[in-house]
Amino acid sequence: MPRSVESDLTQDDRLLRLFDGQAHSAPAANPRLGLTFTRQDYLALTSHPAVRAAAMGGHRLVASCQDRAAPVLALEHHLAAFLQFPAAATFPSGTEAIRQTFRALLRPGDHVILDSAAHPAMFETILLSQAHPHRSPAASVEGVERRLMRLSRQPRRGRLVIALPAVSAYGSRVADLAELTALARQYGAILVADVTHDLGSMAPNGGGVTEIQSCLGRVDILLGSLGKTFGAPGGFAAFRDPDLKAALLHGHTTPLSLVNAAAILAALDLVAGPEGQRRRRNLHGLSLRLRNHLMADGIRPLGQASPFVPILLPLATALPRAALLESAGPRVPLLQAPLVPRHAPRWRIQLTAAHSPADIDDLAELIRDVSRTFDRQPARNRARPAVSSHGLTL
Repeated sequence: MPRSVESDLTQDDRLLRLFDGQAHSAPAANPRLGLTFTRQDYLALTSHPAVRAAAMGGHRLVASCQDRAAPVLALEHHLAAFLQFPAAATFPSGTEAIRQTFRALLRPGDHVILDSAAHPAMFETILLSQAHPHRSPAASVEGVERRLMRLSRQPRRGRLVIALPAVSAYGSRVADLAELTALARQYGAILVADVTHDLGSMAPNGGGVTEIQSCLGRVDILLGSLGKTFGAPGGFAAFRDPDLKAALLHGHTTPLSLVNAAAILAALDLVAGPEGQRRRRNLHGLSLRLRNHLMADGIRPLGQASPFVPILLPLATALPRAALLESAGPRVPLLQAPLVPRHAPRWRIQLTAAHSPADIDDLAELIRDVSRTFDRQPARNRARPAVSSHGLTL
């Protein structure tokens, strides 16, 4: 039977008590998330006492009128070192990081090969910059190479740029950044990767897909949101060319909140240390556990193992399946158009390091029950056994 889920109100009350000055005291045991799979808090650091205490320190820094830029500068320095880049900049959100970086990077006439699963802000900013977008299939090295070959043979002005997510947000497809880096060098292109869903939450040391594929520090620009893994809202961009950061800061007007910078800096220390390694191992194990459950039941999840597990649903029964699953207790996001193609609705099960194996087992059992309910062939449609003229079943 599904286990009970502690209400969100109880969790919020606990976080408020931490903000009221109890973050330095011994924290109560983390409440079990149970069947809640809607939170994008991959390492469960949002409620970590050290992160909350750092946020309170940021509040005090703002109130005391001391050097308010110190937490932001320290965060940018530590991010650059963590990513093995010479320079990094921070922003209020991942969306703003994409917009500001592309505005500084792109010029009219540039050609951008854009992964079809890229963040919408990339599409918008490319068009506003009067660059030429060329859409490529999600996570397809071959698609990028074909477009590079075609564009390199044509007379053109402007540079070549490749922009894509390291892990696609709705399909969990993992890009081959190592191969794309080699292609970018071969054709003189600039490679930009959105690492929102893998930085900090994947790879032994938290370096994400670039660490897994042994290309740390080789992608030209890494950017994305820090809010999914690092405990507070914020965005960043890191550059192989430090001059690009100088050009970016020339028009950069909206800084990251000092409170969020302090919280993210504390979370970065946790992510880079033994606790981060332990939480990543647990998160990866939970993702594999759920995928194995699903495949054993004949349900094939999309993409590869990541902090979330997408499951494609039949269009005709997506809504009743979601309603039946929710009636049993789980909270799982249902993605529909325009986020995903109209014919391909899906669940996106968002895992955190605070989930337990029992939570995963409960969810898998309920998904199995829902799938069997809808996929069971009605008796009237089943083929009847053939009967011979002698009355014998064939």
